[in-house]
This record gives sequence, structure tokens and C-alpha cells, in this order.
Amino acid sequence: MSKFNGTWEDRELDPSYEAFMDAIGLGEYKEKYRGARTTLTYEVNGENWKITWLTSLYPDNPMTCDIQIGKEFDTKGPDGSDVKATFTVISDCEIKEHEITNTEDGKNREFIITRKVNGDIMDVTMEAVTSKATMKGKMYRKK
Repeated sequence: MSKFNGTWEDRELDPSYEAFMDAIGLGEYKEKYRGARTTLTYEVNGENWKITWLTSLYPDNPMTCDIQIGKEFDTKGPDGSDVKATFTVISDCEIKEHEITNTEDGKNREFIITRKVNGDIMDVTMEAVTSKATMKGKMYRKK
């Protein structure tokens, strides 16, 4: 059984947030996204995963994806942006997501997002591929 099953929420802003936003060219959007919080719900059934994202920026627009591990899929972000992603399972407690997102300024940006579960804490590392910037954060299992 995957360690990801359940609902996760972030609660704090990573100290590298400002530098990361500047490095990926979204510095003008720092204030808008600064207070945003995300909730992720994973329902894992073998190679089939259902993931629901909810952000405080768009609380009435949750995004749900039914995905197959290792297969690229297209979806829309809660703001209507185009997203292309592939999930890879590293272990029962680690996944990597390769994502290309058409961000708010209309430019595509490529990210590698690594999520590692250790008990009720998920460490999240977001790497911006072209700008070589990294942001780390934590999500907490919602009880």
C-alpha cells in the first residue's frame, strides 16, 4: 500500500520561495502566491492514481486527475493553464513528477517535483529545470 494515500496540506512558506520565484522569472507574482496553501489527496490503486489538488488561490476549482504511473497526461491547472506531466514511482514512499506548465505569464516552464513520505510528513523538492533553481517544502498528513 502506498504511503501517499490520504490528504496532505502545506502549512508554511519555504525560505527559498523568493529566490525561486525570481530565478524562474515569476518575481512579479510573488505576492499573489505568497500566502497560497495547497491540499493534495492521493487515492492509490496499483499503477492507477487519483490525485486531487486544491489551492487557496482557487478554492472553488479543485483539480482532479486520474493517472497511470509512467504515462504522460495533459490537464489544466486551477487557473486554466496547460499542464503536461508524468509521474514515476521510485518506491512506496517516493515519487517524481516531470511537469511542463504554461504559467501565468504565458511561458512554459519545466519542473521536476520529488515527494518523499516519512510518516506523517512529506518532503517536497521542486526543481526548475532550465533555471536551475530549487525550492523545498513540507506537507503534513491531514488527520
